[in-house]
Parts: sequence; C-alpha cells; structure tokens
Amino acid sequence: MEVPEVAQDWTPIYLAHRKTYAAFLTATDAEARVCWHRWRGDYTDKEWALTETDAAYTRTQSEFNMIDLEGLGPIEEARALITCIRSMHTEDTEPDGVWERYTQLRTAFVEAARQHLADHP
Repeated sequence: MEVPEVAQDWTPIYLAHRKTYAAFLTATDAEARVCWHRWRGDYTDKEWALTETDAAYTRTQSEFNMIDLEGLGPIEEARALITCIRSMHTEDTEPDGVWERYTQLRTAFVEAARQHLADHP
C-alpha cells in the first residue's frame, strides 16, 4: 500500500530562523555599541564598563549558540562577526577602519542569512 505524501508547512521553521538571525544581529549591534561607548569614555569607571561588556558578550554568545547548534545557515559569517567584535574589546582606543570592517562582516551575515531563508522550501 502506498503512503500518501503529506504536505509540510515550513512557515514555523522559516520564522524561527528569521527570529534567531534577527536576535543575533541585535545582540552583535549592542555589543559593538558597548565598545563604542567605552572608546568615547561614556563609562565613568572600569567596573561599569566591565559589567556592560560582560552582559553584551553573554547575550551575543547566547544568540550565536542558537545558530551554531543548528549547524546550518550563516555560521561562518556569524563567527567572523563575533571575532571582529571580540577583537574590539582588546583595544583601548577606536582602531582605524573598525566600523567599516564591522559593517562589511555584518552585511555578509545578513546576505548569507537572507540566502538561507530564501532556500527554505
């Protein structure tokens, strides 16, 4: 007896991926802003800067873990973006070209995420 093929609604999976990618972008943008505020001298003491950095770092890592765990989609682009941000934390002053590099890597992630979303059935 032949089993009929059942149609699969991939909409929930598509929406979950889109939400994961958007949350990751939001987290990376927030972590990068922590560096920007630190370079501007907006944190009045080292403890405050450390607290903000730790919170942003933890959130970004958590959002990346969702992408990494799945093993599909823009993993390499996400990893490159994180590497860029983490290198920002090692600098005491704003490096020349850092925002251009960040923007390039962010754009590469967005393009890869869009492609992964477009490939959904």
